[in-house]
Amino acid sequence: MRVSHKELKRKINQEQLKITDRELFCSRAFAGFLTDMAEAATKRYKRKIKVHVFYDESENAKTAYTDNEIISINAGNSVTRSFPTKVLRSDSLIGMNAHEIGHILFTDFPMMKHYCQEMSRGRMYPAVPSFSEWEIEEKAKEVQEFLENADDLTRQAITTVSQFLFNVLEDGYIEARMCDAFPGKYATGIRLNNIRISEMAQSISEQLKNGAYRFSVLLNLLIQYHRTGDINNRDGYDGEILDMFYDVLPVFENALYDDDTKVRYEAINQILIMSWDYVQEILEQVKENQKKQNEAYAMEELQKKLHDELTGKTEEAKGDTAPVTAQGGFSFDRDKEQEKRKELQEVLSEETERIPLLETEDFETKGEGCISWDKEYSGSGYANSGSDILRILNEMSKSNAVRGLNDSLWDQLNEQSKRLELGNAHKGVNFRIFRMPGVDSNQIKAYNMVAPPLLLYSKQLQKRWKRILKERVSEGKQSGLLMGRRIESRMLMNQEGKIFSKRNLPEKKQDLAVALLIDESGSMCGLDRATYARAAAIMVYDFCKAMRIPLSIIGHTEANDVELYVYTDFDSNDENDCYRLMDISARDGNRDGAALRFVAERLMKQPESSRLLMLISDGQPAGNGGYIGTAAEEDLRGIHKEYTRKGIMFVAAAIGTDKENIERIYGDAFLDITDLQKLPFLLVKRIEKEIRR
Repeated sequence: MRVSHKELKRKINQEQLKITDRELFCSRAFAGFLTDMAEAATKRYKRKIKVHVFYDESENAKTAYTDNEIISINAGNSVTRSFPTKVLRSDSLIGMNAHEIGHILFTDFPMMKHYCQEMSRGRMYPAVPSFSEWEIEEKAKEVQEFLENADDLTRQAITTVSQFLFNVLEDGYIEARMCDAFPGKYATGIRLNNIRISEMAQSISEQLKNGAYRFSVLLNLLIQYHRTGDINNRDGYDGEILDMFYDVLPVFENALYDDDTKVRYEAINQILIMSWDYVQEILEQVKENQKKQNEAYAMEELQKKLHDELTGKTEEAKGDTAPVTAQGGFSFDRDKEQEKRKELQEVLSEETERIPLLETEDFETKGEGCISWDKEYSGSGYANSGSDILRILNEMSKSNAVRGLNDSLWDQLNEQSKRLELGNAHKGVNFRIFRMPGVDSNQIKAYNMVAPPLLLYSKQLQKRWKRILKERVSEGKQSGLLMGRRIESRMLMNQEGKIFSKRNLPEKKQDLAVALLIDESGSMCGLDRATYARAAAIMVYDFCKAMRIPLSIIGHTEANDVELYVYTDFDSNDENDCYRLMDISARDGNRDGAALRFVAERLMKQPESSRLLMLISDGQPAGNGGYIGTAAEEDLRGIHKEYTRKGIMFVAAAIGTDKENIERIYGDAFLDITDLQKLPFLLVKRIEKEIRR
């Protein structure tokens, strides 16, 4: 999972006063939490979903929408913000997530497209409905004739009106399906939003006073009905729109929970004909707007007005998938659903964050007061208060210590960048240093997913390194040599002439410091280069930490400045550094020479007797100011030779087809790491060779 859901819930409950809604709900952790829930609901249907959360409190901001691959949710929408606690606001966003998942799973997008195509050609799909009442049957014929003779703009407008009506029906259907399939958090979130949206809806009289289309008022009544099972007619309106609502309600109810999408499109056609006077009112306004400017303006104004007038400002879902099949069928129990809504309404009425300030004049008194003493009171019974405080203090201390170390590291690197002599090739180049102050759950999850097999390679590397150390620090005899001063009598019959032996003297314990420089230019995205680099970094990191070898891992790229991404450094004790490696990515350009010189100088300051600088690159320098091609390669060869003379061992790692480039630049320092299984053997062999020179 991307994030521990229990831990996230604990954070929501305990951190309410510390962090803002924008910080909490727009965090990668919360987006990962919603994505996890979406994947759990859609994975078995092989529909990959990601959730993006943004924050926009503006009046006309979108609430939530999907393109069938990404669900976008506005955490700053007015419905969510209306809830008094972060827990309820979180549940509201979960409900919006569920709504969009419902479209992805249960909306028939191909049929939606076909319906719109048919309507734009002047035909009702699946057919022109028939009515038992003569008056409405005549109106149906009138509407059909009107459609056949209408111009493109009129048909386009009718199609748009039909789509808004379909969205109302479809929203009710997919929410019912989600509540049936996922009766837990998703159902709670959906019901919670539905109750609040209906409470926030304008009255019929208010809508008409504000100039709303009668058709919009009718749709809002249908929205309220499918959301709460009732309508909110708080101002006692009893006009003709209410009569129309009750006329179309049987058609709406019969289609609302039907699995067959065609039934809902038949209902749309019926309601469209029954409310045709309302539709004509809209068409007249469209024609007026066309006269003011043009057709595009007229349609844009229609879309905007209908969207703004509908309660909840629902967005049209987009996609190209057919609905999934309900296992065991789908049935909707209206009475049971109403009970659930009532229970939630009772809970919601009691849920509050602060008592609102009331205007009062007096308060009730109950005679004279007194003081009593309970001598039997022995405490609250909570025994963990001390350990809770220690835990919080430890967490704070650890966080502050890591922050202080990161600040100190930044100061060191910044000071080095100011003093560094870069030479003419990089004159005037600036450095920018990046280091993540912490890691999030996505990076931890990603590391735990990919690291296990790489850590096995690290273990092989550790074994080989321990063997080298043992040979170099222990005294012993080496036999089977072709040359020497001491003849081994038992080897005299050896046909290859390996009859000599020598005694090894104990050597000083070998110490080593390692720096790993990773090219993070845009070209590293090809052929999984960045993925190989990330895997190699995980392996090298684990090896060095296990063997207590000082290590620095830095990625580099160039935008306006040379950017250095510090994943770990020689003195870092931050146990989260391994997770930071998951941020290794292909980014912009690459001024290899400046980054190489920076890391080499930092490595030179290490006290260890042996220093290894390992590079992972595609061998294609491409920086600003013409730093590219043969001139850039010559600069790299010069830096390589300079620091080799100063005692640094170089290993220039290449991946796949990059071998020719790397070998041309770095010569015998080249190492092919395409096969990661061979890296432990090849790397130790190269280190051993360099140490014995």
